[in-house]
Amino acid sequence: MAERLDVTRQIQENNRKKRYHMSMDFFEVPLSLELFDVYQICDLACSSDFETLVHQQVCYEISYIVSGEGTFTRNGTSYAVTQNMIFVVNATDTHHVKSSKQNPLRYMCMGFTFRKDSRDYPKFEKLGSFLDNLKNPLTIDNYKIYNLFTLALDEISAPNFLSMEMFESYITQIVILTYRSLCDQPKLHYTNLLESDNTNPLVYAITNYIDANLVDIKNLTDITKVFDYSYGYLSKLFSQTMGMTLKDYYTKRRFEKAAEMLTHKTSINAISEVLHFSDASSFCKAFKQYYHISPKKYQLFTEGNMAAELPPEIMTAT
Repeated sequence: MAERLDVTRQIQENNRKKRYHMSMDFFEVPLSLELFDVYQICDLACSSDFETLVHQQVCYEISYIVSGEGTFTRNGTSYAVTQNMIFVVNATDTHHVKSSKQNPLRYMCMGFTFRKDSRDYPKFEKLGSFLDNLKNPLTIDNYKIYNLFTLALDEISAPNFLSMEMFESYITQIVILTYRSLCDQPKLHYTNLLESDNTNPLVYAITNYIDANLVDIKNLTDITKVFDYSYGYLSKLFSQTMGMTLKDYYTKRRFEKAAEMLTHKTSINAISEVLHFSDASSFCKAFKQYYHISPKKYQLFTEGNMAAELPPEIMTAT
């Protein structure tokens, strides 16, 4: 225990050299919630070429890369990280972070353990076991956990009525959505369409049609031929029901399909052709703009080829 506290103090001393936007540390006395003991939650902006000590973890840690580039090391294996990625370590791992000199990291992180005496723990036992035996700690975030980190920091930094309940709800979502990302589980697209009004079944039919015919839809306006309504009417109805435009939904599903095909080692040329991009270059540019990572680099991550830092030409590939 004394050795762990020594490591903790070393980390805290090194942290003073960082440039935090916000940091709430509970290393010596963890913040006890219903399901979790929380050790830290922070929004960290690294100085140029910042490097942490190699240290033994005392808890699980989920890091979300807000911007910049750098290297996260887990048990001696280094992984290049950039915007919109998630990196996870568990309580038995050694860990190290190094920020890029040219493009310093900004990342949010949360350290926690499960309270095994919690009545809710049995629901999370599978998730905890998964983290304990994690093979690839790096994934892409498709669930916008940045927003959840921000909300959690808001609650813990300026407590209000039922703030701890709100705080725990946000970190629970961060943990669950990180698990889904690591498992490569597809996002759920069901919206409670059938409980609103009589027009919702039409929107539900549109989402099903788009999901089932992504590779066949060359122009989104073609759906008017399927549903026999004007595009303007369908688009307005869709926005009112789903809270997002028809075009945004189609774009989201299109890029999710592209990401899925990349994980199955489909060539970039083939993907651009199947999903009706004008050419491979246009697809690469659009994919990077949407996910903040090039298709080639995404494919490397999903293949697990992260034993060393990626070469500069891949780091800057578009």
